[in-house]
Amino acid sequence: MAYISLNFKSKELVRGVSAEVILPTDCMAGMEIPTPYKTLYFLPGYGADSTEILQYLELRSQSELKGIAIVIVNGENAFYIDQPDYNLNYSKFIGEELIEVTRKLLPLSHRREDTFLGGISMGGYGALYNGARYHETFSKVVALSPCVDPYDVMVCNPVSGFSEKLFNRLFGNKRMYDNLGYNLLEQYTSKEFCQDIFLFCGKDDFIVYQQDKKFVEELRNSKVPVTYMETEGNHDIYTWSKALDAAFSYLIDIPEGTRNCLKI
Repeated sequence: MAYISLNFKSKELVRGVSAEVILPTDCMAGMEIPTPYKTLYFLPGYGADSTEILQYLELRSQSELKGIAIVIVNGENAFYIDQPDYNLNYSKFIGEELIEVTRKLLPLSHRREDTFLGGISMGGYGALYNGARYHETFSKVVALSPCVDPYDVMVCNPVSGFSEKLFNRLFGNKRMYDNLGYNLLEQYTSKEFCQDIFLFCGKDDFIVYQQDKKFVEELRNSKVPVTYMETEGNHDIYTWSKALDAAFSYLIDIPEGTRNCLKI
């Protein structure tokens, strides 16, 4: 495995940014992984950053075992949407600039079928939102305990720790949220594109479990391809770790608990 801390100036965020990169170079899968690498761009949740995710999730072993490069960036509690009034275009950064920069500097595949987007909680929202917006770039989305409805979490769930004031700062207001494409259910059920989704949630998750179950049901009713997994567990790093093998196996279409057999 090769680990790279990448720093560059972002025109979409108007400042220097960093990304943590894992490349599957050490043959843990039993044979050398050829370049260019399949790539998962991974988005941390609210209050987390790339360093925390790298330290506490077993992403390094999954990178080697499944033969997938991983690029982790920070979301700075902004839900990975564009906020042009603040010179913070997180969506364009994820869906355009980050792809361009990393593909230019690293041995990553340029093919849609080899390019994936994933995230946890707020990052799960960012993955689903930007996966839909940039569906010509990302072929699959992995969402672990995603906040699929920020309005429900921030405004309607008093135990979540969020507030309507924060929601309005990020999304404008409920009317703008519904009309400007931030509503994920409308994004996925009203589009004709076919994008595969892997969604996981802990059954004891008091923040997003109910909305995630409803979201999956609506996707299936609308014939949107979705693989759903749930286990015992809450909204925490230990629960998300249970889903990693299944999620990474899903990305490259191999059985759970197996290594990359390198079907070329």
